[in-house]
Amino acid sequence: MKNEFRIFPDIRLICDDIPKTGSQDIFEISCCLRGVCEYRTESGYIYLSKGNCIIMKQGVYSECVTARSANCRTVTLIIESGTHNSMTKELIGTSDFLHQLRYNKAYIFRHEKITEILSELYNGCVNDQTSVLKIKTLELFMLLNEYRFKYSSKDEKIKIVGEFICKHLSEHYTISQLSEMFEIDGTTLKNLFRKVHGCPVYNYAKNRKMFRAAELLRTADMKIIDISEEVGYSNASKFSSAFRDVMGVNPKYYQMEHNLFRKKANGGILQNPAY
Repeated sequence: MKNEFRIFPDIRLICDDIPKTGSQDIFEISCCLRGVCEYRTESGYIYLSKGNCIIMKQGVYSECVTARSANCRTVTLIIESGTHNSMTKELIGTSDFLHQLRYNKAYIFRHEKITEILSELYNGCVNDQTSVLKIKTLELFMLLNEYRFKYSSKDEKIKIVGEFICKHLSEHYTISQLSEMFEIDGTTLKNLFRKVHGCPVYNYAKNRKMFRAAELLRTADMKIIDISEEVGYSNASKFSSAFRDVMGVNPKYYQMEHNLFRKKANGGILQNPAY
């Protein structure tokens, strides 16, 4: 399957791959169709799971997509000239939905029709249907121009909550405890946390633990039991189950695949694992 298409002069479509860009004047529209995708931000992490979409300006985050689960499927539109190119502005529309990002650095949302069109773009990649990709991209922009993103003055505080959770991965905090610590109503915390970080508080902590574990499995010469303890799991069986829930494979298989990849890389044979 071809992973990248040039839809219009300033617009690229990328499927199942991490976008590579060299400019800050670039906007990304992405959707996770399966699995989990992790973004590293200035103050924590964002997680896209099935049906979650994100609109963001590149250059805001130092690493954009940090990692993906083994079963992850993503579709991404890259708008390379931002809103400065006249042709791009005409394609996107006069209301210019990207300007709404001036209030925030990224916006996560769920919209059934937008996800449907992005799924069709993914299928167009699979089937190499360039004409379909152009039509669906224009449909997507029409929908986005009708969509209004909602922001809250409490969003910045919610980012701080996420940063706190990441710094205390080996500990467990309830909504009630976090609500009291950060002086924010529990219901508001739950609702805004999902909007800002892409998932509920519990899933956020679990995702971060498992992606951290995956990083150690790829790069560190550690036993799996030691890695599980590193991310707060004293029970190896529970760790394995949690890892499989998030990453799509069990930790032993994940480690073996990446060990094999490293050996091939050291031997001059490069063949990326499936994730």
